[in-house]
Amino acid sequence: MNNPIKICHLSEGIAGHNGQVLGVIKTIKDAGFEVVVEEVKVGWSIGPIRSILRFITRKLSRFPNKISIRCIQACYSLAPFKDFDIVISSGSNLAPINLALAKKYQAKNIHMSSIRDWSVGDFTAYITTTQVSFLPNNLRPKIVPNQFDPKNCEEQGKEFIEANNLQDQQYSLLVIGGDGIGYTYSDEEWEIMIRQFISFCTNANTTPLFITSRRTPKELEEKLINEQDSPYSVFYHAEQRRGKFHHLLYVANHIFVTEDSSTMISEAVSSGKSVISVYPQSIKTPKKYSDIIDKYQRLNFVERRSLRIIQATDSIQDRDISIAVSKALKDFQTSLMDRLQLD
Repeated sequence: MNNPIKICHLSEGIAGHNGQVLGVIKTIKDAGFEVVVEEVKVGWSIGPIRSILRFITRKLSRFPNKISIRCIQACYSLAPFKDFDIVISSGSNLAPINLALAKKYQAKNIHMSSIRDWSVGDFTAYITTTQVSFLPNNLRPKIVPNQFDPKNCEEQGKEFIEANNLQDQQYSLLVIGGDGIGYTYSDEEWEIMIRQFISFCTNANTTPLFITSRRTPKELEEKLINEQDSPYSVFYHAEQRRGKFHHLLYVANHIFVTEDSSTMISEAVSSGKSVISVYPQSIKTPKKYSDIIDKYQRLNFVERRSLRIIQATDSIQDRDISIAVSKALKDFQTSLMDRLQLD
């Protein structure tokens, strides 16, 4: 029997980035490989001058050699590196240390972020939303890597329905983020969005479900808990953690997601269900983020709505989306395995 694949997950502690790395690890596992994962916390060696260290590491990453690799390592703070087979990271801050460690210890490496000074050729696989290189290393999955897929959501959803005797119940789900990546919500808009969603549920004869996140205002979450009878909802602040919700994505007849998180949208899309993204009036998001939303629209994975006009769509059947999503996830798995060439 082959030995497990030893994976180093470099992490700054950013939830969205960690979710993408875990999505890549899931893809490797789904390809039939046993893995052992160690999360390695990474920081800057001298916090007060991190902006200078960031600049230095980016420039040094252009020409990785024994000297530059040693200098890059000196700019970071992390535990002693072990004998790993693959180094995986997400976020531009970690690209230099990823390639430095991979070069020094002759490990394969995967990274996800916009391109900076470094070369895509210094990574076994460099994952982006849009093409940044003609090299085969540049992988462009249709869906941002995450830990969800239609089969898993369906399995957990059916178990949940059976365990709670919900065969005759109909639900609508609202996944709520918060201010971030250029999206800003006023207090009035939060109230309008919730009111619109409850009205939609009433007209559709469905029971409302909610999922909140770290960025969801605590006051809003508390109001939902106090005013909505929704025992199956997943509330981040109340539970002090990000609860599991694969089952809710399957249970919901209609899924709405605030547009401020590519992670939340990608997870919802990966369920294989039709998804409506809702957005506020104030949006000043970078192009790299709007590219993700635009791609999901082109692929018919997402339809956009103003939070002031929450309504569903019947233009695409869930079955068609599930097939397309499953194919997209499988295509990414194939391209990643082609790059890694694992024994």
